[in-house]
Amino acid sequence: MKDSIQYSIQRSIRIRLNVVTPRANASFVDDQGRYSVNEVDNSFNYSNNHPSSLTTKNTEHELYDLNKDNTPPERDTWGKGVEFLLSCVAMSVGLGNVWRFPFTALDNGGGAFLIPYLVVLFLVGRPIYYLEMIIGQFSSRGSVKVYDLCPAMRGVGIGQAFMMFVVGTYYEALCAIILNYVVQSFRNPLPWAYCSVEWNSNCIDSAITKEGQTNFTKLSQDMRFTDDNRTLSSSELYFTKEILNEKENINDGIGDPNWQLALGLFISWLCVFTVIVRGVKSSGKASYFLAVFPYVILIVLLVRALTLPGSVDGILYFIKPQWNKILDPKNYDQLSRLN
Repeated sequence: MKDSIQYSIQRSIRIRLNVVTPRANASFVDDQGRYSVNEVDNSFNYSNNHPSSLTTKNTEHELYDLNKDNTPPERDTWGKGVEFLLSCVAMSVGLGNVWRFPFTALDNGGGAFLIPYLVVLFLVGRPIYYLEMIIGQFSSRGSVKVYDLCPAMRGVGIGQAFMMFVVGTYYEALCAIILNYVVQSFRNPLPWAYCSVEWNSNCIDSAITKEGQTNFTKLSQDMRFTDDNRTLSSSELYFTKEILNEKENINDGIGDPNWQLALGLFISWLCVFTVIVRGVKSSGKASYFLAVFPYVILIVLLVRALTLPGSVDGILYFIKPQWNKILDPKNYDQLSRLN
């Protein structure tokens, strides 16, 4: 009889623990990365002459002994608070800001483009960015598993993960080209500064002297350029002929793979793997470089651009708004890509 009563009480306590423990939705944990379970109610105390029965003094670890399947996984944490801050800064400024934003703004109204850009940034971009950050930080889950809180929305997380992979392949291809140019820039003279006889095209050297540049400009005023006689710079032909290996006719095939680009692509993906291999532990350490380096590059490019002839005209053209383009639907399509 006593054994039957003891079994009934233990079973009741197990049922009570299963209710208290957040089994149904394990997405949300506390700041220490574990579930907090309060002590069992005194009404379940049955320990007078039964040492083997459960008491109200069971600790959190003892409660887990009854529900080992409910024990949460170890939660990754940032090494330092500044690493999280720098990671947010690094995510906000990247290749798109250096490479895409300037010509996108110039192509879509100059200063007028900044108005819808700032509106969309603060009303759409930053709120979504902040929402993703706090949900991920609170739940300690990735973009797919975090939707355990609402399984019907799990497709959003899967789509987001797929989109990040596609965007990653796009930017890693650009990084491969950039690495190629960085290596080639150590050559003297630069390989794209002068024309090559192998290109077999109407070519003009990019490293042309001021006198030659003036003469060519004067000559171009009296010429009518077509696809057959138009002159291309050596830098443009180097990109199409040497980097991309473009063929003039589709019947010539797509050409052989460029081993230099393949090597650059491998190095780019290797860097990505190194940054994310240990989650926030490794990405947090990489943020010290990734958050500072883009700003250094932006400052260097700004100083260099200001020393070039015509820089003031370029700044004025950028600042002067083209109000007729402010309602152009193309602007908002470009805004969605930048944000």
